[in-house]
Amino acid sequence: MKILVLPDIHGRRFWENAVENIDSCDKVLFLGDYLDPYDFEDILVRKAIDNFRKIIDFAKSHPSKVVMLLGNHDMPYYSDDYRALSHYHCRWSGEWHYVIKGIFEENNQLFKIAHVEDNVLFTHAGCNKQWLKSLETVPNSLCDLETMLNNLVNSEEGLRLLYMVSSYRGGDDDAGSCIWAHVDEIANDYDGLSFADCKDVKQVFGHTLQVEYDEDWNIVSGGSIETPNAKMLDTRCAYLLDTATFIAEPVPLL
Repeated sequence: MKILVLPDIHGRRFWENAVENIDSCDKVLFLGDYLDPYDFEDILVRKAIDNFRKIIDFAKSHPSKVVMLLGNHDMPYYSDDYRALSHYHCRWSGEWHYVIKGIFEENNQLFKIAHVEDNVLFTHAGCNKQWLKSLETVPNSLCDLETMLNNLVNSEEGLRLLYMVSSYRGGDDDAGSCIWAHVDEIANDYDGLSFADCKDVKQVFGHTLQVEYDEDWNIVSGGSIETPNAKMLDTRCAYLLDTATFIAEPVPLL
C-alpha cells in the first residue's frame, strides 16, 4: 500500500503540491498540527486558518481516501476541557481561538488521534512503552489500540493522558503521550513497541523539525529519523510511504 503522509502543517502549503498526484496513492494521511505557525516562517495566523480550511475542503472532497489526525497544537482548539488542563500551549492563539475552535466543531467527524493502515500505526508524536503503561487496559491488537487512543478525547481522564509531557519536552510526567512524545522516547524502546499478542509494531509520526533546505527548497540534510520499527518524518515535507517495505521517500517540491 502507498500512503502519502503529510506531517505537521503549521500553516505551510507544501501539501498542495503533494496531493496533486493523489491518484498514485491509496491513502492521504495528515499527522496533525494544522495551525500555530512558527514566527521564523512569517506565516500569519489568518493565512494558516485559510490553509486549514482548504485542507478540510480537500478532505471532504475525498472522504474515503483522506485521514486527518490531531496533534498537540490542535487539541487546545479542539477541546476546551483539554485546554483547561494547563495554561501553557505553545504558540496557541488567544486572538483567533474561537474562530479555530468553530472550524474544529463544524468538522469534528473528520479528526482522530490514531489510525492504523496495513498494520502500521500512525499518530502525531508516536507511542512509547512507558506511556502505554498509563492506559488502564492492555490492547490485544493494533485495532484495539487504535480504538483506545481515539476514545481518549471522550473523557477527562483520557484527555489527561493525552496531555502527558515528559522532561524531554519540559514536562513533569514519566512519559509523553502519542501527541507529545519526544523521538528519543520511542528510540529508547530498542526492541520496538509490542503488547499482548501484537509484536514489532511499526509506527509513523511527525512532531519535530529536522530537515534543512537550500535556497531552492531542495533537501540538503536530514530526513526521517528511524529505528527498525519507527519513522519520525520531517514536519516540512511530504512523504510517500510503502507499507510493504516500510520505506518513506520525500516528495520533491516543485
